[in-house]
Amino acid sequence: MLNKVLATINRYSMLRDVQEVAVALSGGADSVCLLFVLLELRQKFGYSLSAIHINHQLRGDESDRDERFVRTLCKSLDVPLVVERAEVSLLAESQGKSIELAARDLRYEVFARCCKGVVATAHSADDNLETVIYNMTRGSGLKGICGIPPKRDIFIRPLVACTRIEIEDYLKNARLDFVTDSTNLSDEYTRNKLRHRVVPVLKEINCAVPQKVYDMCENLREDEDFLAMTARKIYILCLKNGELDAELLKIQHSAIAKRVILYYFEEALGRSLDRLHLNLCYSVLSEGGRTEITRDLFACCYGGKFYVVDEKEGREDVLSVTAEDLLITDEEKVNKKFLKNAIDCDKIVGSLVFRYRKESDSIRVNGRHCTKTLKKLFNEQKIPAHKRDSIPVVADDVGVVWVYGIGADERVAVDSNTKKAKIFSVKRIYNHGNSGEVKYDR
Repeated sequence: MLNKVLATINRYSMLRDVQEVAVALSGGADSVCLLFVLLELRQKFGYSLSAIHINHQLRGDESDRDERFVRTLCKSLDVPLVVERAEVSLLAESQGKSIELAARDLRYEVFARCCKGVVATAHSADDNLETVIYNMTRGSGLKGICGIPPKRDIFIRPLVACTRIEIEDYLKNARLDFVTDSTNLSDEYTRNKLRHRVVPVLKEINCAVPQKVYDMCENLREDEDFLAMTARKIYILCLKNGELDAELLKIQHSAIAKRVILYYFEEALGRSLDRLHLNLCYSVLSEGGRTEITRDLFACCYGGKFYVVDEKEGREDVLSVTAEDLLITDEEKVNKKFLKNAIDCDKIVGSLVFRYRKESDSIRVNGRHCTKTLKKLFNEQKIPAHKRDSIPVVADDVGVVWVYGIGADERVAVDSNTKKAKIFSVKRIYNHGNSGEVKYDR
């Protein structure tokens, strides 16, 4: 077993440049085994070894017995020990958590506070099997089915490739004592149900199932690492000014695109995204439009950009353009109010296209006698960056003829010779109660 532990340590560089290792020592079989294994390897790697014990005070005298056992063991081995005591039941009640979750959070808080190097926990291949099954029952994705990571942050798990049988054999051969947590014998907790009812059935099918599932997890972790690394590169390429390049993202495989969307919500927005809303966001990316994430938060995809709008910070509308033809007789005078939103039909070259802006778009606004890019005009009007790619643009075969809020291009502007005009109007599709036509003389 020692060779297997050594192989795991080397494969995941658990002890590279590590000078201090603290063992999470409960006094149970797994953690006692871990302590003695790391004592055997201490000279080889040159680290100093200590232990951390947490008395959760959940089992009365039995909890105190475990603490006494750990204190005696560490004293006999001359291993420095830190003991923390906490009434987890009261802690869970005050925090509104389950006892399991409160105990877990307490452990990680204590480990992080007391650790000066790395913390070694005694998770085994059997623990990994139970974790995989549990995550499957919750409908976890690939990351969850990868099981317990051998190394993460300050935590290392040298025994994660070892089965419980191998650990028990090590303790038996070395004649090492340990304590047994009576709650492990009860089916009150989810993990115990899996351990006592599900795992035995799987072992009837294949007695080596803990090792086989661990091997599977190693393969899956390689796949997950590759997908995550690829998605990270695409995320960096796609992210610009707080938005994602939808055109670049749409051509990616869904496994990559969905990971990029998750990165976007987690890192750019500081929010998590569940599977339902992730799939809705992916649909919006593929088809355009927008979807509701929360009451005030919407994921949008317009103008080649994927972005999020928080309506608490200002209402965001999706605008739909319609066009109406108007015949003008010699006796009629053109109403100046719609000059900004009308073009001369006879001056249109080819066909009209209703779209959003492109990087190279420019317009010679009627009456201004100069040509400017839409980017510069939007800057002048102080239009927020996340709204610019959802502003309607109309173009013919030559170029832009009209932009919402900007007006018509001088080339196609209505004048005294115009016989037939095309007038553009816009409606808000989403505005939560303020529907209707938008005035263009703003």
